[in-house]
Amino acid sequence: MVTVRLKGGLGNQMFQYALGRVLAIKNDTQLKLDTSFLKYNFKNITKRTYGLDIFHIHAEIDQDPSIPFVFKDYGNKSLMYLMRWIRKFLKIKGQEKSFNFNSSILNSGPNIYLDGYWQSPKYFKGYEDVIRKDFTFKNSPASNIQILAEEILKTNSLGIHIRRCDYVGNKNRDFLNKEYWNRGIEYIKSHTQIDKIYVFSDDIAWCESNMKFEFPTIFVGEDYIGHKDEGHMYLMNQCKNFIIANSSFSWWGAWLSDRDRKIVICPKQWFGNATIDTSDLIPENWIRI
Repeated sequence: MVTVRLKGGLGNQMFQYALGRVLAIKNDTQLKLDTSFLKYNFKNITKRTYGLDIFHIHAEIDQDPSIPFVFKDYGNKSLMYLMRWIRKFLKIKGQEKSFNFNSSILNSGPNIYLDGYWQSPKYFKGYEDVIRKDFTFKNSPASNIQILAEEILKTNSLGIHIRRCDYVGNKNRDFLNKEYWNRGIEYIKSHTQIDKIYVFSDDIAWCESNMKFEFPTIFVGEDYIGHKDEGHMYLMNQCKNFIIANSSFSWWGAWLSDRDRKIVICPKQWFGNATIDTSDLIPENWIRI
């Protein structure tokens, strides 16, 4: 059995699921999801909830997970922090060692507990069609979302995602400045036509006040967000081209688009720490600026 420890928001959980799904297929075994980490509040970590139930995934929540002792829920956050420190010095099968792609994890065998973020499309290379199918939405979009989706599909639409709320003042995640978005627009308009811009954000009011573009712009508000942000993700991947934030939610919003000629602009520096190598995160045909 393959068990994945889920942590982070929807985009992070999607990366974690994708690797688990590939290993489950390769080893013809079950995929279980350990959601116990999501119930805790940690300092400097945004509280998240389980989000993958909006998709047609092939996995079950493990109600009684067989967790290695260093990952167990001891009901004590101080002890969990201690175990987190200890794990850095232990060679534990299934624990992510760095942000870079680790090809050896793909040969782990049928019994493994995965702990990490696994943010690279290389972990599901060759299984892209499976992952796209799994990440189709269970429920049809609400009528207002569907109407807007049809409008987006009819235009040379540019989807812009701005992640703001938990990035402002976060030393690990730089909030991108206006120059980034403007340079992205300049690149896209030099390669294709832009009819309208659709802005998605966790702080749409700030965007309306501070982000002004030369093209007609729709700020996609909370009425379109859906139950677990699925409305925004659905609408994002209807767009023709993209300028994404340094966000895994943003990444999937662009990646799930099946348009062959899409242009995706992404930040050259993904984290506040510029020494972290994110070359394995970004598909080869995306443009880093």
